[in-house]
Amino acid sequence: MQTANVKTHTTKDAVWTNAAGDQVPVKFLTHADKLKESEAARIRKAALAAEKGLADLHAMMSKINAAVTVAIREEYELKKGAKKRDGKGNMTWYNFDGSIKIEVNINDIVKWDESLMNEAKKIFDEYIENALGSNATLIKKLVTGAFANSKGAIDSRQVFQLLKYQGQMNSSKYDKACELMLDAQRIDKTRLYMQVWEKMDDGSYRNINLNFSSI
Repeated sequence: MQTANVKTHTTKDAVWTNAAGDQVPVKFLTHADKLKESEAARIRKAALAAEKGLADLHAMMSKINAAVTVAIREEYELKKGAKKRDGKGNMTWYNFDGSIKIEVNINDIVKWDESLMNEAKKIFDEYIENALGSNATLIKKLVTGAFANSKGAIDSRQVFQLLKYQGQMNSSKYDKACELMLDAQRIDKTRLYMQVWEKMDDGSYRNINLNFSSI
């Protein structure tokens, strides 16, 4: 794990070192230089504390949600007399009077085997070359988006759109390309997203703004 390479100066330092490695006597620094140095350090300290607090909150919420999920499953099995299937998915639950709402989304982060995806792309290109009508236009657009997005990576959302049409195009080539994409799919990790809502006086819910996307 990389460590931060950050140094901050104070007016007690006789010389300050700039980004180029030059040493500058403190007496030659402007008021703006000194203000930016101190305030950048203050902002960073607060941001690091907020980052840690958010990470700790996310860990706490994940633990609580796991316990709630088990309790819901046990209650279901007690009432229904049948075992509730395990599995990942989205869920919404509330406190007793419904004034707090918790939304849970569990998303798999997918990576794709490059060689298999390249083979699938070739077969899709062959399919498009011989397809006619609106199907060809639709699939060409999806293939272009799936295999040539703006970041040069596979666009998982559009890949799954292509897979939705497997078995519907009356084409062995199309189905073969989909099989290759399914084989190419690798679950890199699973990410848990949770949203917390509070009920307002008018009955609507306000989302408590928490950004967990970078954790």
